[in-house]
Amino acid sequence: MDQARDELFQHIMRCEVVGSHPDHQKEWFDETMAYMAERYYELSAVELADLRTLGERFAQPAKTNQAISA
Repeated sequence: MDQARDELFQHIMRCEVVGSHPDHQKEWFDETMAYMAERYYELSAVELADLRTLGERFAQPAKTNQAISA
């Protein structure tokens, strides 16, 4: 799981997913998670869902102090 997570995060950074349009992110994650399911076939459906959730959170733009205090 750790290796899959690290690889997913690297893909997110390389593909510049952070800050992209939500529709593009969804499409990217759909395709990438299909690839990850094949590559890491030993992961369960629950683990893959958790991996996607981690990736989607990682792909969110950083929050600024102004956004947090608002």
